[in-house]
Amino acid sequence: MRLAPVAVAISLSAILSTAAVAGKVGVTVDAARTVKATGGASARTVRIHTDIFENDRLRADASGNAQIRLVDGTKIVVGPNADVKIDEFVYSSSSSVEKLTVSATRGAFRFISGSSGSAAYSIKTPNGTIGVRGTAFDVTITPQGTNIALLRGALTVCDRAQNCREVRNRCDYVLVGRGGVSQGRLNSDAVRGRTKTLFPLLEDETGLQPQFKQYSAGCTTVRTRNSPDPVERPATVPINAPPGLPAAEPAPAAANVPNNPGNGRAVGNAGEKFNDGARGNSVNAPGRNK
Repeated sequence: MRLAPVAVAISLSAILSTAAVAGKVGVTVDAARTVKATGGASARTVRIHTDIFENDRLRADASGNAQIRLVDGTKIVVGPNADVKIDEFVYSSSSSVEKLTVSATRGAFRFISGSSGSAAYSIKTPNGTIGVRGTAFDVTITPQGTNIALLRGALTVCDRAQNCREVRNRCDYVLVGRGGVSQGRLNSDAVRGRTKTLFPLLEDETGLQPQFKQYSAGCTTVRTRNSPDPVERPATVPINAPPGLPAAEPAPAAANVPNNPGNGRAVGNAGEKFNDGARGNSVNAPGRNK
């Protein structure tokens, strides 16, 4: 009986060693035969159940679609015109990794992190790096830079000079380019009209298996909500101030929307209907449930 733990340890070690030697890190769940793999094994067209290896370079054409699941549950979609490489893959157990580095040089891809610790993941692009925390996001690399759409979780995005920005809100948009790291929203006027070309996987998920979908097309609609912004503190001077003191102005209400009781402060989101039938009067203030 005393030998059983030793035998188990030896068996596990043998399994990990075999996997490491073979270099297999995942398998294709679905593919449209529009992606080629080279580097980690012999050159091949990626099909369903194609094995993926460390150092594999995956290159797609304009209709590219390869959906890959790695051993720790990480999922990668190699999309249109993508060039993605599994640079480094270090096992920590049979179902998690100590380090996973993916580099991309062009095109569109989706990354959904698996069961490994956040520190294990690193995404490299020509413009900088992306750190992952329980995350799903889309990336498209263009001549203007690395475009990122956060679909779930959080990211740390850094340019080549290591100027970094924390990205925490679903539907946030980030561009890493010559001007550094800039951030906005996918439904902003500056981005919304370009999302179809910038993020093809976000705009059309019909070719994806359920486990690779994020159902985030709503990120591009005008009324997509952000996480609540901090509410500004009200002025310390009362509205009915005595002569000589400036009177505080009440928070402005949205056009044609009745004020919601808030003691002079903005409450709720503009036009949002609350349980008691009242409607909010502010775009930025946090409100109650609909």
